[in-house]
Amino acid sequence: MRVTPTGYTRGCFAVASQQIAETWAACRHHDQRSQCPIAVVHRRAGQRPVIEHCAVHECENNESVEQTLRRCIAKLGLAKASVVAVASADDYQLVQVESPEVQPAELRAAIRWRLRDVINFHIDDAVVDVFEIPDQSRRSQAKMLFAVAARSAAVQRLVSALAPIARDFDVIDIPELCLRNVSALIPQDQKGVATLLLCERFAQLVLTRQGVLYLARRIEYSRGYDAGDEQGEQHIDAASLALELQRSLDYFESNYDQTPIGELILAPGGARGAQLAARLQNETSLRISMLDLSDVVDGSEVLGKEIHPDCLLALGAALRVESAAL
Repeated sequence: MRVTPTGYTRGCFAVASQQIAETWAACRHHDQRSQCPIAVVHRRAGQRPVIEHCAVHECENNESVEQTLRRCIAKLGLAKASVVAVASADDYQLVQVESPEVQPAELRAAIRWRLRDVINFHIDDAVVDVFEIPDQSRRSQAKMLFAVAARSAAVQRLVSALAPIARDFDVIDIPELCLRNVSALIPQDQKGVATLLLCERFAQLVLTRQGVLYLARRIEYSRGYDAGDEQGEQHIDAASLALELQRSLDYFESNYDQTPIGELILAPGGARGAQLAARLQNETSLRISMLDLSDVVDGSEVLGKEIHPDCLLALGAALRVESAAL
């Protein structure tokens, strides 16, 4: 979504320019403290992206999120960077809708009309954008689109927080597309891959092939998940998760003229993620592996194996290219 400097500080942020992409990402509240995950990536044509910085920054001495961002921007030398924000999961909905037969200039207005009975907040309070879904198989006649409806108040708060301190802030992205950006660089993406990010309240799934996003969905947990909790992986019902994964893969196979996807990449990594992967392996025939960021970017050794989920979304935001934007 393009925005004009006029959002809520629980999202992710990214930075891009012609030869260098620098990103700062989400601020979210955790354990009564504010945090600002920030990633900085350098990207040049024909070269692998290089991570310069990726970490969760705590708000210090009761400072506001805006003050933390200002401090981090100054410290990291990002004042002239072009910034892309990523909406918080609570502040938007992503749905598939049938493409209306209207002129391009009328598309968003027509989509707004179709979303009025679909989203869980009033359409007058929504900022709407769309992006394409690959053509489905011959069994499906209707052209479909992904539609994003973001809460306008949340967008306004986010922009108000960023515009004064980020000169070239003009885009808001969503976590699904950030994760797609990471998935698109995984070697298995060439033949098709399912990438699953374990967040606190749900798992975010994307299915990609050759950089194209075919499906995105959230799979809710019955209990929360904390990658830093030694028992965190036990909070997820592996059998139920495997069932939802298979339903998504079956949908992909039945709705697109594509060969089946047999690879699952799980993130974040580390011992606890590996334990969940082993439990999932007992429930599915998928080839399961942990996300290895050295396959995606250079400089990943600064991250360790258990990258914070918000930092991974920040990284995905930094990997954004204009053709992939909303």
